[in-house]
Amino acid sequence: MQNFMIRLRRTPYAPFIFLALLLIALTFLDFSADWFSVRGTFTWQVVSGSLLLTLLIFQWVLFFKRGFPKLGLVSSDLSQHRWVGVAATYVFALHAVRLGHAWMTGLSVLFFLLALTGVLNRQVIGYRQNWLYLLWLVAHIGISAAMVPLIGVHVWVALAYE
Repeated sequence: MQNFMIRLRRTPYAPFIFLALLLIALTFLDFSADWFSVRGTFTWQVVSGSLLLTLLIFQWVLFFKRGFPKLGLVSSDLSQHRWVGVAATYVFALHAVRLGHAWMTGLSVLFFLLALTGVLNRQVIGYRQNWLYLLWLVAHIGISAAMVPLIGVHVWVALAYE
């Protein structure tokens, strides 16, 4: 446990992601609160949703750069991926208005799990066995991939019913 805390202190983005996860948890607890008068409006949802979608699309850059070496993976890509993940978590917490239907609740839970697995990366946990790291990587990318069709359905339904 002490080793985990030392690594956590050496990870500059970890406190921000933990704060973002706390913000999401508080948002889940109080969806009926009207923190900002503009928060529930259609304009706010479109603007925050577009920003969130842009951040999530950017997150896939790391996946494609890892998969296609010709794209040129550089050392700053992983750092950018982490910081954009933190920003996306904050934007999601501001974008979410209510739990809604079962698939929207599922999307919210998946996003929370994605952020949580993002925090539990190799830099923080320090996986001693490579298979544990690969299991973590498959879980992180798998959750991301599961979110893609749900995000598409969410955008379609949100725009169709507005």
